Amino acid sequence: MDHLKNLIISNTQQLAEDIRFKAEANGNAQDTGIPEAVWGESVRLISEAMVQTLELYGYDYDATAEEPSEVSSVNRFAEIFARAHYDKGVSLVRYLTTLRLYRRAYRRRICDSIADEDEKRKVRSFFRSFFDGLEIMHSIQWARFAEEDRVQRMQENNQLLTKERSRFLSLFNGLPSPVLLLSSDLQIELINPATQKLMENENIPESLTYAQPGTGLEQAAPASEKVPLQKVIPWLANSIQASCSLNPEQNCRFDSEVVINGKEHHFDIAISYVDASPGGHNGITVVVDDVTARIEAKQLISKERNRAENYLDFVGTIVLALDPSGSVMMANRTACATMGYEKAELLGQDWFDTCIPAHERDAVRDYFTLILQEMVDVDEESSNQVITKDGEHRIVTWRNRLLRNDDGIPIGVISSGMDITEHRKMEEALEEKELWLRNTFVALGEGVLILTPDRHILDANPAAESIFQMSNDELTGIHIDELHVSPEMSKEYGEITRLAFERGESAHFEFTLRRKNGESFPAENSVSLISSDEGTPLGVVNTIRDISNRKKAEQVLRRSEEKFRRIFETIVEGFIVTGMDGIIQMVNPATCNLLGFKEHELVGHDIAQLFSDDDERQRLKQAMTQHERVQGIHLSTRHKSGDPIVLEANAHFVRDEGGEPVAMEGTFRDITARLEAEKVLREREKQYRAFFENNHAIMLLVDPKTDEIVDANPAASEFYGYPVSQMRTMNMRQLSSQSDEDIYQEMFRSRQESRVYFIFQHRLANHEIRDVEVYSGPIMVQGTQLLYSVIHDVTERIRLEKEMKRMATTDALTGANNRRRFFELGNHELKRSARYKHPLAVVMLDIDYFKSINDNYGHQAGDEVLIAFTSTAKASLRDSDIFGRLGGEEFAAVLTETSADAAIEVAERLLKDLAAVRVPVKGEEISFTVSIGVSFAKETDSSIEMVLNRADEALYKAKRGGRNRVVTS
Repeated sequence: MDHLKNLIISNTQQLAEDIRFKAEANGNAQDTGIPEAVWGESVRLISEAMVQTLELYGYDYDATAEEPSEVSSVNRFAEIFARAHYDKGVSLVRYLTTLRLYRRAYRRRICDSIADEDEKRKVRSFFRSFFDGLEIMHSIQWARFAEEDRVQRMQENNQLLTKERSRFLSLFNGLPSPVLLLSSDLQIELINPATQKLMENENIPESLTYAQPGTGLEQAAPASEKVPLQKVIPWLANSIQASCSLNPEQNCRFDSEVVINGKEHHFDIAISYVDASPGGHNGITVVVDDVTARIEAKQLISKERNRAENYLDFVGTIVLALDPSGSVMMANRTACATMGYEKAELLGQDWFDTCIPAHERDAVRDYFTLILQEMVDVDEESSNQVITKDGEHRIVTWRNRLLRNDDGIPIGVISSGMDITEHRKMEEALEEKELWLRNTFVALGEGVLILTPDRHILDANPAAESIFQMSNDELTGIHIDELHVSPEMSKEYGEITRLAFERGESAHFEFTLRRKNGESFPAENSVSLISSDEGTPLGVVNTIRDISNRKKAEQVLRRSEEKFRRIFETIVEGFIVTGMDGIIQMVNPATCNLLGFKEHELVGHDIAQLFSDDDERQRLKQAMTQHERVQGIHLSTRHKSGDPIVLEANAHFVRDEGGEPVAMEGTFRDITARLEAEKVLREREKQYRAFFENNHAIMLLVDPKTDEIVDANPAASEFYGYPVSQMRTMNMRQLSSQSDEDIYQEMFRSRQESRVYFIFQHRLANHEIRDVEVYSGPIMVQGTQLLYSVIHDVTERIRLEKEMKRMATTDALTGANNRRRFFELGNHELKRSARYKHPLAVVMLDIDYFKSINDNYGHQAGDEVLIAFTSTAKASLRDSDIFGRLGGEEFAAVLTETSADAAIEVAERLLKDLAAVRVPVKGEEISFTVSIGVSFAKETDSSIEMVLNRADEALYKAKRGGRNRVVTS
């Protein structure tokens, strides 16, 4: 407790600075004008009060059970600090919020200085009780301040009342609003001068205009001098009779519009009934308030409000105003359009219940409360889901501001928001694309090298590994020059790529490269520069295709090139030009060759003779008219010999300088043979389908964008237990038994280990979980990019691997960690404890006189003792502790997150528990004791062996000291 007192006193100055800083940061010190010295004095008084309270009650202080001391420093603190805030007009709620800064500052600075967890818990409990009492006492003090002010105001009001009574008659006459005292039958008894402006030049007795001296307002005018209201102010008399029942028990108030002296006026008329005391009389008081200016101002304000609302309706962001209960006060057009509601449907509704999903509702409402309490930074953005009227979930990011009235009191929150749903979808799509690109990178048949800007290899795909006959590890880190045949070739490579990059292009060239075994080979290289948005080089992508076979084929072709040169020189597309009337104006030799006509048989003749079907000609003309040009249109014609030909044509208009079409020209080629080839390809696709469906390997075709299964072969149906037709309606997530995080982790491991396959867990129709090895690569099917996966069931292999790992890390007799595994786990925990500065202890145990147990009862009995020893020790330790057999009867345990006192406690418990063990052997019971050495990790320890060596020294001290005991190093 003395330690706590010293901490409180010594930290007073730092606490004052912390609290003042937080108060300014949170806005609690703004607009109060509280001097800095008062803040410092308040901390000093609180610290003194804490020390006094500790001396009186200790840590067990209970604010609800103790009476506040009238002379304590707490009261002095209230007199200075609470009065200073009260006098500045600070509300009790805001003041208590400021007081909580003290609570947090003391708890953070003082508690964080205490290492002992038990003492820290007591100090936290004491602070909580102390500050709870402080808040109660200050709330009582606040009430006293209010009561004192109320009494003072009453005294002042009484003094004012006396003065007001003496001035009332003068004020009555000086009132700007007309005031009339009428009899019950609407005869005027008394008016003030302002009433004259309502009478339109009517003259009334002077006795009605002013009160009789010394009589007060209760003195009515003589009956002979009373004037009917209907006579002098007929519109007022008519309005009273039409709007009020003239019931003495019920006052009346109404509005009236009337034209006086040619100008329209608006009046707010209040009728009250006078029930006079004995000696007086009953009557009616009429106050006529000319509210014409106010009505005109309201109309102007209404126009301005409508203008503001119209402006908000054209703002592209969502704008909402909520009252403190969360009801919608205002919603602009964008908000209504986004949410799918009409404005009338939203106004007055609880925003959170109507538009926030149930799983986020409490969190969003809590955040709204923090905004009202001014505990959120005004520049802070927040995002949450909303539900539209149609049930669609959208994501909106918000900025919020408090709405205040003229007194500065929060009356709501105005929020502007942006719908970022599509942006989020784009981000997710980019992540999927990145994964797809990685899979494509791995599955590409061409070699791909990813290089740094200085041409060192960062990554290589499996195809590159195959081309160079080197593993990814061998390729990674080396310079690209090491794959070139000579330094001269490396220099040429650098020059070609540099020039291409300077032109902003990729470099495409043939180049000779070298494999690991020294063999050189020709390759097509495509080298592209990867740059940031700012143009900074990030790396280089080098795509490599081994063209050895192609080069060999080119050599064969070159040998026959001379033979076919002239033939190839004449093979060009047909070219025709016609006038707008369809008459052929020009053809090239290829046209004659393709169609079998002489040039003079075509030029000057109508092109219609070349069409087999006139409908095709009309379709071509229509397409030309609509689109200006056509490309790739198929047309049927006949060779001069009569053989049918299918042409693929491109055509466009030729225009003069004025832009008018004057001719049509086009090119064409004979695609009859290509169409026949496509027919052959379709036949081959049927063959692929037969291969896919009859293969015994499990095969799936998957859409990488949606993870939907496009096709599955019978082997997949048999393995998973679903019909093929059902699998085509399923998603890969329905087969996977792993979370997305587990799947991503496996993909990451596969990349790190340079594997071309993944190991996943799939769930069969009978809910059995199987380990599968998945080989995947991209494939084009009918123009669509799909993922082709071959799957192998490796469940039994995985089970055997796990069993082998267990056997390699576990002691065969006791089931404890073996020596190698113990040191592996121990070193890991030592590094972790050093990184986070957490305590760690090592306990080393040795069975006393174990050799005599083997000698007297046999080695089988000794084994039973070791098994019983291990079982009891494990039961006494935590799951997080590491227990292992180091050899013979020597065992050790690493106690994580364990202080010195706690470690000794564990060792004593082990000593007791193991001494109580009884091992039945051949009708007898064997008992034994252990000697234990305990050591603790130091900052200088670089391995667990260093800690264990100190525990071993302590163990032997225990042995020499008589055994059956605990000794620490």
